[in-house]
Amino acid sequence: MDILLSESGFWNTPDKINCQIPLILTGNESCLCLLIKDIHKDLSDFILTGKRHSYELHVFSEAQEREMAAHWGSLGLKATYRSQQITYMNTDARIVYLHVSDPSSGMGISLIPWFMLPGRPYPVFVYIYAIWHYHVTGKKSLSRSAAAAGKVFGVNGLNKSTVSRSIKAFEGFIDVSRIEKPLAADGRDAPSNEEMLGHIPEMLKGGPSVKEKYCKLSKPIPAPVSRVLSGIPQEHSQIINGGPTKTPRDIRKRTGQPRSRWVRRVQRQPAFADYAQVEKARSSFIEVCKHLVLDAAANHRRFLL
Repeated sequence: MDILLSESGFWNTPDKINCQIPLILTGNESCLCLLIKDIHKDLSDFILTGKRHSYELHVFSEAQEREMAAHWGSLGLKATYRSQQITYMNTDARIVYLHVSDPSSGMGISLIPWFMLPGRPYPVFVYIYAIWHYHVTGKKSLSRSAAAAGKVFGVNGLNKSTVSRSIKAFEGFIDVSRIEKPLAADGRDAPSNEEMLGHIPEMLKGGPSVKEKYCKLSKPIPAPVSRVLSGIPQEHSQIINGGPTKTPRDIRKRTGQPRSRWVRRVQRQPAFADYAQVEKARSSFIEVCKHLVLDAAANHRRFLL
């Protein structure tokens, strides 16, 4: 990987190039997050298939990590490892990523995979699918949307309360970012990993403040959730077939028995689509969501949630 700095320097490059970099402004003034689209094959395969050969999955290869750490060290920067556990496809995995900082200024940038939400247990596409499913199906049931997302992405702990909170968080993202048109759900021209990583020293060491450089947002009237996510094909929502599954009715006559007031009623699971349809929806939605996430980061400097 060629990670040498460009001669022109990050702060002197055209704004058109700068705005394409998926850099997130976090609540911490001294910490940024750079979303990595082209992740290591083992991590990419885990996201696509749900299968992994190791509990710990790195964003970059070991060779890339060593090369970057050595290069940044020669420039007076410090590279350290950080990690976060996620739950996905009925298993847990620990995502290991690099954090590079400038000891003299205290500024740092975390190089995280595009799908990861700091502090959240599930990949971003799990939450976005549940939010989108709820709106595209006419806001019929938070529970059914949670069940659909759980089925598609192998997440049993997702419930209607989580979906409700996620909807409010996404609406907050739209309101603060003042989004008036749909997020891009298809491919977009984006800098390569080499281009982005080559600019990191200059992001940390000099030039105007990051917020002055990036927070030039217009103030249109925000669009509703359904419009912001309207680029997602509706076919991906066809996960639940009809109503809840039903058991044959027992018509035998029985002596009535008093029912305990403490008996908890068990909610029936809906009838899901077949395996092939669920797999197709999962793989296709992940690719679409990647574009949504990168668009939000590049143009609004925020996580979707």
